[in-house]
Amino acid sequence: MRHLIYICAFLVTVLLNTSCYRNIRYIVDDKTPLPHEYTDSIQDYRLKPGDILGINLISTNEEINKMFAERNNNQQSLSNSDNRRGGYVVSDSGYVLLPIFGNIKASGKTISQIRSSIQQMADAKLIDAVVTAELLNFDVYFIGASQNTKVNFDKTSVNILEAIAQSGGLNYESKRRNIIVVRKNPTGHQLFNIDVTDRNLIEATQFYLQPGDIVYVEPKRFTAFANGLKNYSTVLSIISTAFTTYYLISRLK
Repeated sequence: MRHLIYICAFLVTVLLNTSCYRNIRYIVDDKTPLPHEYTDSIQDYRLKPGDILGINLISTNEEINKMFAERNNNQQSLSNSDNRRGGYVVSDSGYVLLPIFGNIKASGKTISQIRSSIQQMADAKLIDAVVTAELLNFDVYFIGASQNTKVNFDKTSVNILEAIAQSGGLNYESKRRNIIVVRKNPTGHQLFNIDVTDRNLIEATQFYLQPGDIVYVEPKRFTAFANGLKNYSTVLSIISTAFTTYYLISRLK
């Protein structure tokens, strides 16, 4: 009977480990043969209130260059107290306030479009001016079965697989077929369910993330159960050790 229990326990362990390894897969669809090409459907990110822009200007006018650099680095003390990165915050009305240029409409524009608008203004006022612009607040937050962490990107095109890789990847406890993305929009929040084992994900609009997205990686039910068993096992082990110690001491008397 004891041998039968050992064999059953061994088989259960093997099956559980096998299922875990089988779930460590991304964009795998056994029904679709390789190779397979996908058309990239990425859309440029549109700026919105609260975004932080890193804008620099270099020209033959050293005074203006210095003014721009100082304002860019010291923006924290000039506007949003939560902005610890410097940069220019897009206001609630959708504008950014820049040296010598004043308020410029930013909300609804891409990074390329806002840079082009500022470049045109600089060309009209300065000689040989070069404008650069970047988004500073492309943060993605991971919670749940994965590591609770924040990942920052220095570009405006980030897909879910890139973000997962930068966060440290998904562990064996993660549900890869039901990852939830929480996204804030002007009217509230949106929820997206993502299956990273589905190859068609690459063609889905949810494949690309946006700044401020929260990625919730749901843990497997068995994981929660196993963690509970670990806690109970610890308590039982302590009680068993105490009784064993008491028994040995009583035998010595």
